[in-house]
Amino acid sequence: MKVATWRGGDRFTIDEVPDPAPGAGQVVVDVHAAGICGTDVHTVQSLFARPAPFVLGHEYSGVVRETGRGVNPRLVGRRVACEPSYGCGRCDPCRLGRVSQCASCVRVGGFAERALLPAACVHPLPRGLDPVTATLAEPAACCLAGLAAFRMPPEATVLVIGGGLMGLLTMVLARRRGARRLVLSDPVEERRRAARRLGAHAVVDPAREDLRDRLMALTRGRGADVVCEAVGRPDLVAESVALTRFAGIVNLVGVSPQGSRLPLDLFDVQYREIRIGGVFGRGTAFRRALALLPSLGVERLVTARFPLDRIAEAFAHAAAGKGIKTVITPAGA
Repeated sequence: MKVATWRGGDRFTIDEVPDPAPGAGQVVVDVHAAGICGTDVHTVQSLFARPAPFVLGHEYSGVVRETGRGVNPRLVGRRVACEPSYGCGRCDPCRLGRVSQCASCVRVGGFAERALLPAACVHPLPRGLDPVTATLAEPAACCLAGLAAFRMPPEATVLVIGGGLMGLLTMVLARRRGARRLVLSDPVEERRRAARRLGAHAVVDPAREDLRDRLMALTRGRGADVVCEAVGRPDLVAESVALTRFAGIVNLVGVSPQGSRLPLDLFDVQYREIRIGGVFGRGTAFRRALALLPSLGVERLVTARFPLDRIAEAFAHAAAGKGIKTVITPAGA
């Protein structure tokens, strides 16, 4: 089978490797589509420390090709969304269902024709969900896990900074969790249009309009009850704190590069009783996010598809901020 191996920097090779064979409790999945995550882009840009060579890609769906001993053979031929990692099963994070924090976590790359996974990591697609949109299950789970970490304030105004995939999914899921008013800020018109289509009450172009002035006008000077920073930039996290009302919540959705430091006044955070928090990975939310996907209206967020052998071009496209979500289609879909 073919795999796209990241070799460091912006270099990829397309390699032939042996087909995987499932052992007890495992399945082989033919990968239909795999999304390029912002953290994949940051890895290629050397913003995250990860040794090459490595097969990237942790947002994927496919069709079960083969099952190992102890796995129901009726899974063969089923379309599934894939949880891309698994833990040791013994540590505290694993016992809590938070395998992303397991020190022995294994991540199975999806930029390949096939993936070998524990059967527990594959979930049949709900009715009405196509396999390309199903690649959004993993990022949606990350967004849902972050929102589930706190109680949505009654009648909340939620500001989302960043209209990429994570920001838009967070906005839609915040509405599901009870937010009354949604505001999204992004300098890209295509993303602001998507936010309007998905239910934003107001959108802001921060390159042409002062975000603070607009937000304060919308909230009568209070600020947002919840601010979700969905870019992964420390300066925007600091801005998020300034835009949050007294006793409000800052939700870290975007992943800042390792070593990032917050440029903010800690007295201000404590005096105004701001809560800052985030969740790493999908937590225990994958199945809930997958079940919600058919009803979220997010099918049009996948805006570009590339075959596996054009993966370097696909990464350049995603890194340039073009469109919203770029996916790799190893099966040629």
